[in-house]
Amino acid sequence: MVFSSMTFLCVFLPVVFLLYYILPDLRIRNGLLIIASLLFYAYGEPVYVLLMLLSIFMNYFFGRMLGIRSETGRKLVVAAAVVTNLGLLFIFKYTDMVLKTVNQISHSELPMANLALPIGISFFTFQALSYVIDVYRGEAHAEKNVLHVMLYISFFPS
Repeated sequence: MVFSSMTFLCVFLPVVFLLYYILPDLRIRNGLLIIASLLFYAYGEPVYVLLMLLSIFMNYFFGRMLGIRSETGRKLVVAAAVVTNLGLLFIFKYTDMVLKTVNQISHSELPMANLALPIGISFFTFQALSYVIDVYRGEAHAEKNVLHVMLYISFFPS
């Protein structure tokens, strides 16, 4: 049985909320929120949870790399993070639009990519960028625990 989106949200959020307050330990609660967030994003297109996980681990790595002392190196890391994150966003949101425009202008027939738009890709991309930029600016520390980054980037109620 497939739930409608509204039914899913009307059941999912209260169940997660209830479980969160039943669980005794903050680490277990955070684990629940990570699992719930990944399930929430998987509801639309499960394969794109892998894209989110790639984004999480990639940005965790970028954050850790910002620990280098060289300011030039730090600028290169943050530039790589911005280009990589916005590149992924561009691929999924704008590839077909660009191909369609090129086809119209050049009278060609390039095939469309027809990529499904991952749920929340803009949100989790900019959430990931905010983490890396905050670490770069010294407004946050680079997390040693990837699960903290995972919860920050994927937190579904946001």
